[in-house]
Amino acid sequence: MQIRTPKKYRGVQRRSILSCRRLSFYILMLALIGLGIGIILNREVFVPVVREAFDDVRAELENRAATMAVPEPTATVDPRNKLIEASGYWQGGALGAATELYIEIAPSMPNSVEVYRRIALGLINASRYEEAMTFAARAINADPFDAEAWAIRAWTLDWEGRATEALSYALRALELDPDNSRAQAYLAEIYFSLDQAERGEALLADLLAADPESPEGYRARGLIRQEYRYDFDGALEDYRQAYSLSDNMNFIAVDIARVESGLRNYETALEMLQEVVDADPYNARALFRLGEIQFRYLGNYAQAQRHLQDCVDFNPGYLYCYFLLGRAQEKLGALDDAAVSFEMAIDLGSDSAQHHYWAGYAQILLGNCSRALDYLEPGLQLAAQSPTQLYLEDIETVILLCDPTYVRAAADA
Repeated sequence: MQIRTPKKYRGVQRRSILSCRRLSFYILMLALIGLGIGIILNREVFVPVVREAFDDVRAELENRAATMAVPEPTATVDPRNKLIEASGYWQGGALGAATELYIEIAPSMPNSVEVYRRIALGLINASRYEEAMTFAARAINADPFDAEAWAIRAWTLDWEGRATEALSYALRALELDPDNSRAQAYLAEIYFSLDQAERGEALLADLLAADPESPEGYRARGLIRQEYRYDFDGALEDYRQAYSLSDNMNFIAVDIARVESGLRNYETALEMLQEVVDADPYNARALFRLGEIQFRYLGNYAQAQRHLQDCVDFNPGYLYCYFLLGRAQEKLGALDDAAVSFEMAIDLGSDSAQHHYWAGYAQILLGNCSRALDYLEPGLQLAAQSPTQLYLEDIETVILLCDPTYVRAAADA
């Protein structure tokens, strides 16, 4: 039997009009409205804060995106193996190959004065003087207190024909190191360039007494003996001593060959120059001298042309090879080719009256008088301004072939 227990009557329960949840919601809304009103009334204060926070978030997102796209970092190339290889080329006399390797590793060794010094020497050896000055300047940047850096900068300026500028650099090198042999030898050469050869000789006498193993000292004294004293035997002795003490500096070998050819020892000179070219096939100065001996002294124009063609192929900025190549081509009857070679020498910046004479004369032989005057007129001015006035009469003579009135009109003017 189921017993039913009657439930107690509780009446009808009514919901409260203002419950806790609803009250909390209203309070939150009022707070947000008040906050918004406060921000609006004080936006000058809040806007920079909000903008800064937004910028920080955006920068973080951009940084993450960029980081996701960056490739894995590569290891820094170790220059030591190539440095050893370059040193091997240098010691073997292959200065061209050594110089290119030194240029390649130089960015990895920005503080190495010796690397920049060797690059400058190699570029001088290749007759690339402007580039040599650039790397010599970098040697000073690598260590402004290194006398060797200032010395090589002085020497490159002297080779470029800027002896007055070179002087200050050489003196600065000796301020840093008064006993630096290279700086003293380069200073002596600079004195010679400034027509103070006797002052250079006195400096070299002191230098070689203090340092009898200085190749730069012997080379500088050989230069002064050759070109100031005309003591070719003494110059040859000094050059040979310098070459034996140096790291196979090929430009000294070329100096030796130049004196030997002046003494009519042509076979000895050719043998010396061929050794240079065998070790350093792109050597412009050696190729030029090989061509010069074959052309001027032995009359072997075909062989001269081969050497000079190699010179311009390997060194397209070497104007002297272009000029002599033109002479060889003219002798061999290739007049069109000769005219192009002479033109290249002029275009590369030659200020030689002789070069202008041959460029103009070749055009006359080809029947191009108007083109010939483009070379002969400035050539005439260069010859007139020269102390020796070489080629002045030659240019005046050939100009008459194109314009019989030109010389008289120029004289009247």
